[in-house]
Amino acid sequence: MKRLYILASVAFAFSTSSIAAELTAEVPKGDGEFTAKAISAAPAAIGKNATIIRIGDGFKTAVVKEGTNGWTCAVDTNGEPWCADAAGLEWFKAISTMAEPPDKTGFVYMLAGDLGTSNHDPYATDKSHWVHTGPHVMIVGKAAHEMAANYPAKLDPDPTHPYVMFPGTKYQHLMLPADMAGHSQ
Repeated sequence: MKRLYILASVAFAFSTSSIAAELTAEVPKGDGEFTAKAISAAPAAIGKNATIIRIGDGFKTAVVKEGTNGWTCAVDTNGEPWCADAAGLEWFKAISTMAEPPDKTGFVYMLAGDLGTSNHDPYATDKSHWVHTGPHVMIVGKAAHEMAANYPAKLDPDPTHPYVMFPGTKYQHLMLPADMAGHSQ
């Protein structure tokens, strides 16, 4: 368990090296613009060598650019960019298709922030328990479930502090804010 806390701390430190741009719900049509938005989710060193995918219905993917570092970046259908390691990508596919999440630990960068979601149910269509988190990283899967008891699991969390998103569901995961405004490097 101590190793997982170290992983989260190291990931947080590395993730805070990027400053998020203004996020919009737009999904760019052109490959160049799409790629630029997708890689805005991760530190430049990760984004520049990541595989870039477009996501369609049923999480059908089309590769825009083949990568070399094991990371995958995309812009979801809501316009939110993210970059995930292999287990994080499996988790995204599971939550997108209502499937069982993998029993693996994954990591996801969302350094451009998000547009908000209902925290009580990943499929809610209303804005109840709405939470908007700025730049953040996510730990998903096995470690997130193991670590969840150590983080606030409120339906209306303070998104400027670490918290559990979708608490009590099989998709619960850790949200770790990564806003560097006012911090020196």
